[in-house]
Amino acid sequence: MRNRNGIFWGLFLLLSAAILVVSQMHLITYTFSFWTIIATIFLVAVLIKSLVYFSIAGSVFSLAFLAILFAKPLGITALVPWTVLGAALLISIGLSMIFRPLLVKHRPWMRRSYYKKQWNGGGRVSFDRKVDPDVETVAESDINVYVKMGSNIRYVKSDDFKRADIDVTMGDAKVYFDNVNVLDSAVINVNASLSGVELYVPKNWNIIKEMNSNLGGVTEVGVADVTADSPNVTVRGLVSLSGLKISYV
Repeated sequence: MRNRNGIFWGLFLLLSAAILVVSQMHLITYTFSFWTIIATIFLVAVLIKSLVYFSIAGSVFSLAFLAILFAKPLGITALVPWTVLGAALLISIGLSMIFRPLLVKHRPWMRRSYYKKQWNGGGRVSFDRKVDPDVETVAESDINVYVKMGSNIRYVKSDDFKRADIDVTMGDAKVYFDNVNVLDSAVINVNASLSGVELYVPKNWNIIKEMNSNLGGVTEVGVADVTADSPNVTVRGLVSLSGLKISYV
């Protein structure tokens, strides 16, 4: 994680310097406003971060917004914004389907969710778009939730919860951990693309957020009641054009 953050900030600073120098030296005939340069730096940062974290949606949509921003010099004013955004959506879906094995390789928390298995009694639950949305209870210490173009609700029950891998693409998932006991510590891995994920966790959990986001956000609802005996639960992963909500219950 630290190595990738170093790569991101290094490339970001180098490209930011290049953009500022080029804009001030008037090497480009088209004149850009100050806010256009700032927006460009921001979108380039999103693009770099998406590439570093292998986020297809974040990469494609950051390029799409850059195209919209520079539509006039690129000569594509007739295509913005909806044609460009629509093409970006289709490209994101297509590339995600093509390169998913590569993404699984570089995202260890996705490996088990890549195999689309139904409930097998071993704590692994996954659904694709051909399966009707439903509600199910998972009674294991190590669970896996996979949602693609659907909507699912999971209730987790465990006396020794350790890990959850949640992978959602163009869908939404609600996972309830209020009937879960953590003896020492646990990890919840979240990978969301064009989706919404809601986690309902006990208010006595000490949530450690290590999330990365590309045009997405992480919000918290409620107030945690952390004490010296509270278990540490790390929520980590990546949300691209998505939202993650953590609710304390």
